[in-house]
Amino acid sequence: MGVVVRDLVPAFLEFWAKAVQEPERQLELWDEYVAASPDVLNDAERNGITVDPQQVLAGYGGREDLIRANAPRATEWITSAFDLVAPALAAADVELHAVAMVGLGTSNGWVSVVDGSYTLFLAVEQIADLDGARILAAHELAHALQLPLPERPWPEDGTLGETVYAEGFATALTLELLPQYGLAEHLWFGTGYENWLAEAERALPEATAGILAELESAEHDVLRRYLQFIKDGDLPTRIGYLVGTRAVQRLRETYTWPELARWSTTRATDELRAVLDQKSDQGATRDG
Repeated sequence: MGVVVRDLVPAFLEFWAKAVQEPERQLELWDEYVAASPDVLNDAERNGITVDPQQVLAGYGGREDLIRANAPRATEWITSAFDLVAPALAAADVELHAVAMVGLGTSNGWVSVVDGSYTLFLAVEQIADLDGARILAAHELAHALQLPLPERPWPEDGTLGETVYAEGFATALTLELLPQYGLAEHLWFGTGYENWLAEAERALPEATAGILAELESAEHDVLRRYLQFIKDGDLPTRIGYLVGTRAVQRLRETYTWPELARWSTTRATDELRAVLDQKSDQGATRDG
C-alpha cells in the first residue's frame, strides 16, 4: 500500500508568520495552532512532559531558516524511507501513517500510537542536514513497521530488553540498507560521534552485562541509564543502542529481516538474552 503523510509544517509556518507580526498575541496564537494541530504535542504527551509555550516559542526564532529549508522535503524523506525499508521487511503491502511537522525542539523523530495505529513523526526543526534526514527517516520507518508487524503488536512502552532489541533492529537494518554511512552516523543521525563510538566500544562488555541483568525491567531509570541522552553513571549515554545493534547483527547471521521483524516480544527478548549471554561470557574470558 504505502505511507500516508500528514504534513503539518505549512500550518506551523502560517502560525509563525502571525506570531512574528503580533508578538503580544503569541500565546493566544499558540493555543489556536495547537488546538488545530494537536499532534504537535504528541512528543510531550507520550513522555509526560509539561510544555512551557514561552520556552518553545523562544526556540523557534533561531530555527526558522532550517524549518523553511526542510519544509518541502519532509514528506519525500518519509515516502523514500518507506520505499527503502518496507520491501526489506516484506511489508510493502502495509499501510502506514506518518506526520511531518515542527515539534517542540526536543526529539527529531519517534513512533507513537495514534487512534490505535503506530504513527511515525518527523520533526523538521531538529534535522540539520539531508544525510541525517535520510538515516533518521529510515530508522523511524523501521520502528513504525517492526512494532505492529508481529501477530501480537508490541506495546508502545516496553521493557529494557524489548527496547534494546527494537533500537538495535532499526539501526542494524539502516546500516545494511544505507552502507555509505558509518555506524556512528547511524547511531546519532549525524557526523562527529566517532569519539563517542570508540568510548562506547570500550565500555561494551560492562554495558552488555548490565543490560543482561535487567532485561525484564521497565523502570524509567533503568531505560534512561542505557538509552537516553542523560548521563547516568560512568557509561556513555545511549550505549544501549550499540549493544542492541551488535546483538541484532549477530542474529542477522542466522535470520532474515522479515523474520526478525515479526518476532514476539518474548522471542525477541529470549534471542537477545542468548546473544548477550554469549558476549558476556566472552568478555569475562578476556578479562580473566
